Formats: sequence, structure tokens, C-alpha cells
Amino acid sequence: MNSDGFIKRLEEITKNVSARQFAHSAGISEGTLRSVKKGSSPTLETLLAICRAANVNIGWLSTGEGPMRSGETDQPQKTKFITIPRVDICLAAGSGALNGDSIEKVEDIPFTNEFLGGKLGRTSADGLIILTAGGDSMDPLISDGDLVMVDRKRNMLQDGVYAFVYGGLARVKYLRPTLQGDIEVISQNPIHKDELLKRTDLDDFHIIGKVVWCGHRFS
Repeated sequence: MNSDGFIKRLEEITKNVSARQFAHSAGISEGTLRSVKKGSSPTLETLLAICRAANVNIGWLSTGEGPMRSGETDQPQKTKFITIPRVDICLAAGSGALNGDSIEKVEDIPFTNEFLGGKLGRTSADGLIILTAGGDSMDPLISDGDLVMVDRKRNMLQDGVYAFVYGGLARVKYLRPTLQGDIEVISQNPIHKDELLKRTDLDDFHIIGKVVWCGHRFS
């Protein structure tokens, strides 16, 4: 029995009650308990009495091995992950980038359930994909090389940042629909001019989805 470890575990299970109260609940004398806390080796009977009073396993108290209590596991729970596919589309945050006709998955990127639920309000990865941004027109919101998570189920246009295709070019911009049916295409970087897509020119306009998360890359 490791004396220092044993005493720390004993202090842990008795920290919320007085020595007198715990000794009484265990059916041992207060002096015996204090003696054990100071390093005296307990008898098996005393050790069992302490374990019963604290509802802990004797193996855990004496050696630190195994679960603290019956029914518990000494193995840490594995964090559950949900994977989201990153595909080979580059969303140009500038004048646009022409992408091939075929879309292939590059890799699966894992996110915890807690992140998706707490940050995005999602319980699954359904409809989510990750793309790569290129260019500087959306700086500082989205930088060149950033990973951009897009929700393809959110494809009804409202004010917000969207991934979209126009004229065969995949892009990411802040979009704002107008009352006239046009779409304002807005850059975050002031050195880039905003654009206006007229409603008569939207036959080749297609929303991929709304941007819901961005992973910034540091040079």
C-alpha cells in the first residue's frame, strides 16, 4: 500500500464531514481514524469499515487501482465524435475560382457532439460539408486558406454569409437580397468592391449553403 496515495484518497472521501462524524458512521474510534490519516497502517477490519462508510471499493482505497465505487469504470469515457467531409472545392473569397465538375471527398474532419450541439445547435452532420476559402476579400472574417463549414440545408437566401456558385465560379461572400429581387454581394475587405447581381442575371446563380463555422489558419 502506497502510504501517501492512500492518505490522499482517505482525505478525499472524508473531506466533507468531521473526523468524529465519519468515525462514528464507520464504527471506529476517532483516534483510530486520525492515526490512520497520519500514516499508521490500518487493520483489515478498519479498512473495511472505512470503505463501507464511504461506499468505496477497498481495492481503490488501498491501491488506487480500479473504480472508486461499484458500478463505475476506471476507464475515461471516450469523447464521441461526428465527422464532417471536407471536399475538393475552393471557395474564392475574391473574384472566384473555377472548380471541376466532379466533387471528391478529401478527408473526414471530426467534431465533438458538444461542439456541434453547443456552437451550432446540431445533433448530426446531415447536410454539413467543409470547403476551403481562397483569397482575401472576406478578411478578416474569412482568410485565405481557412476551412469553411457550410450547411447545405440552409439554402434559402437571407442576409448572411453563403457559399454559392455564379457563372461557374464557387465563391463565399456576404449576400443581401433586395426588395427588387437583386442580390448584393458584399466583401468584408474594403479594398474589394461590392457587386450587384441583377435578378435578370440569376439563372446561373446557385446557393451551396450558409456558412455556419470557419476555422482560421495562422501563418
